[in-house]
Amino acid sequence: MLKKFFTDTPAVAYRPSSGALYPALRRLERRGLSSSTELASAGRRTRRANQATEAGLVLHDRWLREPVDPENVGADLGTHLMRFVMAEGVLGEDEVLDWLEQLEDALAAFVGDIEEFVEHADLAGRHPPLALQHGIDIHQASLAWVRRARAALRSPQPPASPGAARVAIRRHRGVAGTGSAPLDPP
Repeated sequence: MLKKFFTDTPAVAYRPSSGALYPALRRLERRGLSSSTELASAGRRTRRANQATEAGLVLHDRWLREPVDPENVGADLGTHLMRFVMAEGVLGEDEVLDWLEQLEDALAAFVGDIEEFVEHADLAGRHPPLALQHGIDIHQASLAWVRRARAALRSPQPPASPGAARVAIRRHRGVAGTGSAPLDPP
């Protein structure tokens, strides 16, 4: 079920290896944050179903509500996106919008700091400036996404279905048609 979560949801971008996932699940279980049940399987392996305990749900809820840490925003983009995905149905709309505003402010400051560094840095060679530009581009793209997400969440009528959401996103980006596009699942 958890592997399905990492393949059938936006969490696909964070597909952990089995060598990372299963030890993490065992640590959560030892800490009392999850429990598992063995399930009968037609194959040779026994399957386990994992679920959060009440303490795990409380901790997860607290994690979703943590403010954005501007000091780590550059390194935590994947974590922030995961938190955003998992906030659906848990946090209220105002809480999500406030959190996105924090993320926007932190990203804007981070991008400004990198741009200022580049202006005043004496970078030797060709690779360091190119690498820094990559960092600026990635964080500017994330900043633009946050602004679009805030606008979309403030709009009165959300898309009716995942397919409609893809069409709405394409329209917003100016991509014509409804056929296969980068937003379509593989």
